[in-house]
Amino acid sequence: MKTKLFIILSFFVVFIIPFFSFSSLSKYQFENLFLVAKLELDNTPPEIKLISFSNTNSQYPKYANKTHTITTRIQIIEDYISQINLDSNHINVKVNNEIVSVDFKNISCISESEHIYDIVFTNVPGDGNLSITFLEGTAIDTSMQNNVEKTFYSNILIDNTAPVTIFSEELVADNYSKGTITVNEGVQPVNGWDISSDNMILSRNFSNPIEYELPIKDFAQNPASALVSIKKASNIILEYSAYDAGTNDTYVVTAGNIAGEQVITSGSICKTEALFIKTAGNIDSSSLKGRAFLYTYHGEGSSNNCKLTEYRYYYGYNPQNSWRTVNKDYRSYITLTGPAFTEFGGTGVNYSFKNTPNPIPEEIAKQYLFGLSGIALSLDDYSEYSIVYQIYVLGVGWLPCKYNGEETMYSFDKPFSAIRINIVPNSQRQYLIDYWNADN
Repeated sequence: MKTKLFIILSFFVVFIIPFFSFSSLSKYQFENLFLVAKLELDNTPPEIKLISFSNTNSQYPKYANKTHTITTRIQIIEDYISQINLDSNHINVKVNNEIVSVDFKNISCISESEHIYDIVFTNVPGDGNLSITFLEGTAIDTSMQNNVEKTFYSNILIDNTAPVTIFSEELVADNYSKGTITVNEGVQPVNGWDISSDNMILSRNFSNPIEYELPIKDFAQNPASALVSIKKASNIILEYSAYDAGTNDTYVVTAGNIAGEQVITSGSICKTEALFIKTAGNIDSSSLKGRAFLYTYHGEGSSNNCKLTEYRYYYGYNPQNSWRTVNKDYRSYITLTGPAFTEFGGTGVNYSFKNTPNPIPEEIAKQYLFGLSGIALSLDDYSEYSIVYQIYVLGVGWLPCKYNGEETMYSFDKPFSAIRINIVPNSQRQYLIDYWNADN
C-alpha cells in the first residue's frame, strides 16, 4: 500500500513595531501556510500470485512427461512496476524440489493492465512432483523493491519412466485361459481388458491360443507393451496344415502358428499346393468358410485330381468363385491326424502328369512353380470374433494381414509358401494384425 505524508510548514511571521511604552502592541500580524513537499512512500514489495497450472495431457492432466507442454499463469500484484524479469535466470522449474533444465517455449503477457503472464515450457526431465520458483528480482517496483522468492506447487506428477509388465496365464473353467498382466504402476484402461481398482492389474479370458503384443500406457502417456501369449486355451480349436510341393510335409499347427514354417526356415522353393483346415470345440461346426485360388500350368478351364483325396481341382478358385464350408464340405475331407480336415487347393499340382492332356514339363514341375496363390476366410458371425490370416510369398515375405473375408494374394502366378490363421476377439484384432504385420 502507499502511505502519503504531507509535511506542512506553518510559518507565523509577526511584525512588531517596537513602541517604547509600558505596553507593546502589534500593529500588523500575518499567518501564512506553505506546502513544502508531497512524498509517496511504498513499504510493500511486488507480489507474485499463482493463477493456474495447465498441461497438454488433457486426458490425465495431473500427469506429464517430456512430451507435454506445461503452462503456468501468474499475476504480479504491484501498481508501480519498474522492471519484470520473466526469464530462465529468474525462474526455476523443479522436480521433487530439484532444479531441472527445461525448454521455455513462450513467455507472454495476457493482460498488461492486470500484469498477468503465461510461462510455457516443455521437455521436463525426471520423475516427481513439479513446482516452479520465482526468484527475488523477478519483479521490481519504482521504489527499487524486489519481490520475495516464492515457490508454487503444481499438483502435476512428472513421469518419464515407462511401465514394467509381467504376463501370466491360468487355465480356468470351460477350457478358457485367463491372461493377467501385472504392472508396476497405474496404467490406462485397455479396450477388451478388465482392470483393477488401482489400475495395476489387467485381465481377460481367451477361448483359444493366441500371441501378440498388447500396447500399454501409463497416465503420463509413457508407452510400454506386454507379450500376451496364450497356449493352454481350447474352448475354440482351430487347426490347419499346409501341404508343400516337393516336401510332402503335412505338419498340423494350432491357431496363430505358421503352417509351412519349415519351408521358410530352409529357404526352400516349395509352394503350398493344398491347405487343410478344421475347427472344434465351442464354435459352430459350419461357421468357418474359405476359398482359394489355385495357380496351375494347365491354364484356364483345365482340371485334375488331387493325389491324396481324388478331389478334382480347377484353375482359378477351387471350385471357382464359391465359398466352401469347413467341417461340412465332405467332398474335401482328408484325414491327417484323427478327425477330417477340409482341403483347399489340391496336391499334385507340380507333378508332370504325363498321362493327362497338356502335361507339365518335367523341368518346370521340379521348380515347384504352382500352388495356392490366394486365400480368403470368413465367419458366419462377426459380432464377437474375427478371423485373421496372413500368407508368406517366397522372395516377397509376409503380405499385409487380411481378415473377415478379404482376399490376400500377391499375384496369380506367385503361390505362397506358408500361412498363419487365428480366430481372435474383435477388441484384440488390430493388436494381432499389428503384431503379425511387424514381420513384413
